[in-house]
Amino acid sequence: MPDLLTRFIDVWGETFLGVSVGQLAIAVVVLLLALLLRRFFARVVIARLNRWARKTSSEIDDQILSALQQPLMFLFIIIGLSIIVQWIPFGADAEDILVKILQSFIAFTIFWTIYRMLDPISVFFDKFLLKLAGAVANEVKDYLLKALKVFAAGSGIVAVLAQWGINPWPYFAGIGVLSLPFAFAAKDAVSNVFGGIKLLIVDQAFRIGDWIEAPSIGNGTVEEVTLSTIKIRKFSKAVQTVPNGVIAAEPIINWSRMSNRRIKMDIGLTYDTTSEQFEIILANLRSFIATDDRVDHSVTEMVHMTHFNDSSININLYYFTTTTNWEEWRSIQEEHMLAFVRIVEEAGAYMAFPTRTVHVEGWPERLQMTEDPS
Repeated sequence: MPDLLTRFIDVWGETFLGVSVGQLAIAVVVLLLALLLRRFFARVVIARLNRWARKTSSEIDDQILSALQQPLMFLFIIIGLSIIVQWIPFGADAEDILVKILQSFIAFTIFWTIYRMLDPISVFFDKFLLKLAGAVANEVKDYLLKALKVFAAGSGIVAVLAQWGINPWPYFAGIGVLSLPFAFAAKDAVSNVFGGIKLLIVDQAFRIGDWIEAPSIGNGTVEEVTLSTIKIRKFSKAVQTVPNGVIAAEPIINWSRMSNRRIKMDIGLTYDTTSEQFEIILANLRSFIATDDRVDHSVTEMVHMTHFNDSSININLYYFTTTTNWEEWRSIQEEHMLAFVRIVEEAGAYMAFPTRTVHVEGWPERLQMTEDPS
């Protein structure tokens, strides 16, 4: 029996890389206890927290708890390793390695938690992004989340490597140089993304449903916008897709943002219309426009004789309707045109049409010919 005990003590004291078998056994026991506590925490504490979260009307607490669950459970591994480092005497080399492993785990857990928390906490920025980016708020959010996740993951890698005395920046610089060909190939895609940011967030040039006009698309209604392209429903009902990088460099007219619709037309009267008739017609035209509530009287209203044309004397009308709806505007213009015809007829005058009178020297006047050039 004493020999067996002696042998057991000898084996317990055997060392490997400066660490005795006894120390390894105690470390294993501590880690097993940490794993048991981790299992207990998952089955009891996390389960109860999940039940409480499900009772609330909001889903945010469920998402936050789900994001924190794995990092919280990993903390038990860190706690067990921390106890081993602090309470079990190891050799200087072994202890230095364990400390670096412990610090690496801590850095990893911090950035892992940040990475997992980005999705649930992003809902707090939805209203701000909707106000800022409008129709592309969801896409902006996706791009932003991806960028933040890449940043969190990269920062975590840098933090872990720093615990081992490794400077990662030269490697990142090398990766940056190698990625230059890919960046050059993707320059159009980057241009489109920045063009979308300029159009939709900075300039806020249009929104879905707006009627716009630009050299590359002509006229059409904005049907879908992303950070890379814009889809235009043409008046022919065809869909045109244009990269944002193209349209961002062009002048854009947003017809949907006009405050009024303009009516502009010429009424040509024959040359046998007398000055008294013109005065009556002009007065009646002005009176008709001034008494129509569908005309915006706060902006310019003009009714004037403007041209002596070959076949007519022209009256130019220039004013604006209160509505910007295209169909309503067309109905108003139609009613006004009919009213203008009646005003001319009631004054005993006639609308002019293109004519040509041919005078042949020496012919009797009754043989002169007036003809329609059409």
